[in-house]
Amino acid sequence: MKPIATIRDRIAEVPAAVRRRTDSSTTHSRILADARAVAPGIPRTADSGHLVRAARRLVRRAAQDEFAREGVTQVRLPDERGRTELRRADVPGGASFHAFVEDVLSALEIAPSVLERDDAIDLRNAPSSADRYGLSPEVASDLASYLLGKAFELDDEAHDVQEFFASQASRVREDVRATLVRQVKVPLELKVALDRHERIESGLPPVADGFESPTVEDFASPTGGPGDEDATEAERQSFAARAQAAYNFAQSEAGRAAFGMLRTGAEKAYERYGQREGEVKPPKPGSKSAPKR
Repeated sequence: MKPIATIRDRIAEVPAAVRRRTDSSTTHSRILADARAVAPGIPRTADSGHLVRAARRLVRRAAQDEFAREGVTQVRLPDERGRTELRRADVPGGASFHAFVEDVLSALEIAPSVLERDDAIDLRNAPSSADRYGLSPEVASDLASYLLGKAFELDDEAHDVQEFFASQASRVREDVRATLVRQVKVPLELKVALDRHERIESGLPPVADGFESPTVEDFASPTGGPGDEDATEAERQSFAARAQAAYNFAQSEAGRAAFGMLRTGAEKAYERYGQREGEVKPPKPGSKSAPKR
């Protein structure tokens, strides 16, 4: 039998271990809430890899937006834009394309961020951060650096922050180059960019081409329900709108009919299955089994 003192020591260690796990879970949730406040599409169960990929997507999207914003007018494009014509024109090898790519890359600075959560949210929502095309490359770079900083905090295997950011900056730049090359090599991607530019510059509303603004469903609360202190004003308004819609349906004729059917079904289910074992169901008045008076 183990000494009583050893058993007591092990019992005393249990609360400390539980506290460590709780603290770790709380920290993980806080970091994810900070990241989701900037990129709501990040899953609530995300790990470091999810945040890295979100940061890279953010910059790639900004590169596509910049090409539609300025690239289509700065890069020399062939008159015929089929796959064969684009291959023959070798647009990625042209001087105008190289100059545009270097301009975009020069706007990117992936480095440890000094932004706090509120600063990042303000930057994302600032009028000077985006236009009808999307975020500017500079703002996308700042927000990506913020997300990468959160990813570093979640990565147990990363220890050198400078090395981590140097590696990620290299990958982001490669992503941007590859994205811009696709813009001038893939006919459909080039067509989408040209159509976006034409519509936006003409003052027409954008079409549903995959570049529309996020919907309400994209703005999920970082931690859960409408009472969360981390929920944004847009999230709270969406909760209120959904609650009002549910109330309006309940008050409508279709809603009353639906609830009536549910109530009738529940009553029938209770009559059939709701009796406790050994309980005798009283006969209905007027039935043949009802006692005569």
